Amino acid sequence: MGNYFMENINHLSRIKLDILVAEALAIEVFYPDEQDKLCYIPRAGMIAREWSPSRFWSQGGPLIEQYKIDLNWAWEEMQEWTASIEPDINIQGSSVLEAAMRALVCLKLAHIIEL
Repeated sequence: MGNYFMENINHLSRIKLDILVAEALAIEVFYPDEQDKLCYIPRAGMIAREWSPSRFWSQGGPLIEQYKIDLNWAWEEMQEWTASIEPDINIQGSSVLEAAMRALVCLKLAHIIEL
């Protein structure tokens, strides 16, 4: 995985990170009615709900389990959360969910996107 990708994913805004997580999971997201909240429709027939797996445990938590993301505080003397996915993804974030979603994006999209 390129250093360019890893360095730049650490500088994404929360919204851009959430958009990339949606892309990684093939979830369609949108901004309803000129609002600044990113939304998605969980299932057909349901109303739109806010999409923010980097903030909401109800969305990000199951992804941590599904993708077996390992989380550590202050790994290798960094004062941030580190999310790891075998064999070679180690990425930091200011919160558990932010670090985990960055790791997920690296796992699923690093080979196809340039930030």
